[in-house]
Amino acid sequence: MKNTQPKLKITGTGSASGGVFDSIRITGEAEIHGDTESDSLVCTGNSVISGSFTARSARMVGEIVVNGDLRASRLSLLGQLKITGNAKGGLFKIKGQLDVGGECEAEGFRIDGAFQINGLLSADQVEVGMYGPCYAKEVGGERIKVKRAKWQGIKELFTRAGAVQMRTETIEGDSVYVEYTKADVIRGNNVVIGPACDIGLVEYRSSLTLHKDSVAHDRRQIK
Repeated sequence: MKNTQPKLKITGTGSASGGVFDSIRITGEAEIHGDTESDSLVCTGNSVISGSFTARSARMVGEIVVNGDLRASRLSLLGQLKITGNAKGGLFKIKGQLDVGGECEAEGFRIDGAFQINGLLSADQVEVGMYGPCYAKEVGGERIKVKRAKWQGIKELFTRAGAVQMRTETIEGDSVYVEYTKADVIRGNNVVIGPACDIGLVEYRSSLTLHKDSVAHDRRQIK
């Protein structure tokens, strides 16, 4: 059956009402008023969605604000994205800065940049390449890897000041590798604490490796 949903295209500067669309393409500056749903979004420029947003595929380049929740099966970002509510989806691939007011839940989460997630960051695989300060209240997944990017030449592109460090209350996963991380608790099966970490408590089942330049104030093997 032929898709009868309208297509939304904004070039230059413009605004539109929310609704259900087949596709949305924005080149320039745009504001969409109301909850919005689309099979696909391609956005290049600066955009504000004043409501929740749902898409199968979303490709964003620039600065985007979603004043509500975001759901996307695939999300690709080069730039800055602010979500005032929760983020949920399949594969998130981000190069830049991400701010989430609530929780962020995905099947796969990969970021090269900086982020602040005020709730839980949860994904089967979490991969973080830090170019700026990163914060999530909690981090959960099967495989979790948090590394400081080797090349810090683009650090000045991130507007949030602060050290290149991951801060969180709890990290819990099956396989966990962290560096440049400050956490209250890390729990996992196989845990590797890399350089420049300050961890309150590490609970591990099979193995724990601790870098000589890091501190784990308490270590417990759980049978």
